[in-house]
Amino acid sequence: MYRGKKIVALIPARAGSKGLKNKNIKIFKKKPLIYWTIKAAQTSKYIDDIIVTTDSEKILNLSKKFKIKNLIKRPKKLALDNTAIKEVIFHSFKWIKKKLTNNYEYFILLQPTSPLRNKDHINKFVRTFFSKKTKNSETMISVAAAPVKASWLMRKRGKYLNFLKKNKKNYLRQDLEKFYLPNGAIYFSKITTFKGSFYGNKTMFYEMDIKSSIDIDNLHDFKKGVKIKNILE
Repeated sequence: MYRGKKIVALIPARAGSKGLKNKNIKIFKKKPLIYWTIKAAQTSKYIDDIIVTTDSEKILNLSKKFKIKNLIKRPKKLALDNTAIKEVIFHSFKWIKKKLTNNYEYFILLQPTSPLRNKDHINKFVRTFFSKKTKNSETMISVAAAPVKASWLMRKRGKYLNFLKKNKKNYLRQDLEKFYLPNGAIYFSKITTFKGSFYGNKTMFYEMDIKSSIDIDNLHDFKKGVKIKNILE
């Protein structure tokens, strides 16, 4: 809870994965990958309750082992490669309404594929959302700075290439505009106003450092994450 606002965390963790088989339970720094997200949620001082939603019995059992009481066994149709995350979220909302008595106002989505996001990131994220500077925000996402030369991105136009963004300063390094990329670590919204997307005209952002922003989608990401030191412990 933060300033009287009740917050529930949703951790979606399906069994299947194209990029890396069984990645949500693959051992990462001596623990199943999902453990690090559960730990971050459990140790955050602002999260009131945690829900794991999955189609996997193994993940359900692991979650119980890690002392998660609220478990959603979602149907296979909501755990496919092309299942939109909004469908999983709305399914969780229905479960919350039926099963939980607490009147949660906000939810925070924490994906297991961001194991280096910790309680400090979550706590600062929540404080930022409720700060005076962001009082009119409807949703908030975590981001990381894009490579410096993002301004140099080009797209194909027939047989030619054109810059995505025109810049009258000739793309000198010191003049390049700063861009950001969603890092997939933290998403936040009020439950009653969530319409299926975290992206809108009033989406605020919380910037995370590049190392903590790793999003594990394949074996390369996994190995890269394992090599990063002194973040989790």
